[in-house]
Amino acid sequence: MAHFKRKAELANPMIDVEPHSGDWTPATEADRKTIYVQLERMLESPLFRNSKRYPVLLRYLVEQSLEGNRDLLKERLLGVTVFHRPADYDTSEDTIVRLTAGEVRKRIAQYYHQPEHSGELRIDLRPGSYVPVFNRAPEERRTVGEQELEVAHQPPTELNGLNGSDSLEPSSSISRAEAAPARRFGHVPRRLRWLAAMALVLVASAASILWWQSRQGPEDADRQIWAPILNEPGQVRLVLPDLSATLTQNQDLPGNQASQVSALLRMGEMVNYRDSLAESGIVAFLAKHNKPYALELSTQATYPDLQRGASVLIGGLDNMWTMRLTEPLRFHFVRFPSSFVYAIEDRRHPELGGWHVDLSQAPDHASEDFALVARIFDQTTGRPVLVVAGLGANGTTAAAQFLLDPARTAELTAHAPRNWQRLNMEAVLRTQILDNHAGPPHLVACEFW
Repeated sequence: MAHFKRKAELANPMIDVEPHSGDWTPATEADRKTIYVQLERMLESPLFRNSKRYPVLLRYLVEQSLEGNRDLLKERLLGVTVFHRPADYDTSEDTIVRLTAGEVRKRIAQYYHQPEHSGELRIDLRPGSYVPVFNRAPEERRTVGEQELEVAHQPPTELNGLNGSDSLEPSSSISRAEAAPARRFGHVPRRLRWLAAMALVLVASAASILWWQSRQGPEDADRQIWAPILNEPGQVRLVLPDLSATLTQNQDLPGNQASQVSALLRMGEMVNYRDSLAESGIVAFLAKHNKPYALELSTQATYPDLQRGASVLIGGLDNMWTMRLTEPLRFHFVRFPSSFVYAIEDRRHPELGGWHVDLSQAPDHASEDFALVARIFDQTTGRPVLVVAGLGANGTTAAAQFLLDPARTAELTAHAPRNWQRLNMEAVLRTQILDNHAGPPHLVACEFW
């Protein structure tokens, strides 16, 4: 994130690994798109899918590298931006970045070791660097016939040992009589072959355990964040912003334009289209879990209503209930003076300026948006309130996507304490905007208490 560039003194010196002669530097938007496609393919594999912090780090490293922000890929800055460590944390005591990067390297190696991935574009993270490197996919693979022909022409001593199957016998392409000298004088003793076979079994077992563990993440995260809403007796109250009230309070519109537009909107009781998209996704989720719900505009809801059961507040700047609830929190909405620049500010680090967007820009010119997801238990009643709010409407859509996708909510488990089902929490999300549509949401900061 650009606002961390101001903290240049935080960068931990690290020597970048020299690029190999075969490394490929993407030069066009099409090249970068190809790499993003490969990244998503890798993250959907069992080695990465639904794991905790490994996909988050790999995605961040690739994205920042493609955006030309290699200077941000230093240990301390990664600890601050990806793993939300304090700006002055001790990297010798807290080695989360090094440990996570090491595990990412192992999983990348395991991914490309699988035959079905060996011919794909390669994304590597070499030891000694946090800057990913890329290698083009081979233009064509050798056919099975060509491989067999190559094996058939190898001398017998080179065929001794593991021949591509689980068997420890010589390859069937030579006779036992021909293989006998190879067994006696071959380069791979029987003991080493046995150890290699046992190592393969152990690796396969470890991979199975890692896969099983990774499958536990989404369901657990989904339960932790949604259970208080679903288990609360009675209806869930969904509160959407009333745009007419926002326009009435907006003093920047000339003359009586605000009242005219406000009257027009009140006639149809209209809401923002993307807010309604977020609301429809949440409604479908509640219906799937047989949870009754009620819809209200922000101007119709009252505090006693919100105290009667669980509530979901949709939308940020236009929803007065969202603004009231989040104002005292660590991450909250602010407006820069004399401008249309709004931000989600970190109360602990206000000097960084927060994550901001300029809402005076035309929507089709926006390149990114930010959102706040929060779950707060009312101090008086203990009722849970869930906030789904973006700076812009695309941010609200992305926030709903995050909450409704178990693979996304699982990212929270990399930072959450155990059994956070009854804890307050809030998270800051980032989404890229393409043609006025929100891309996948990414977690950039979170807090539990």
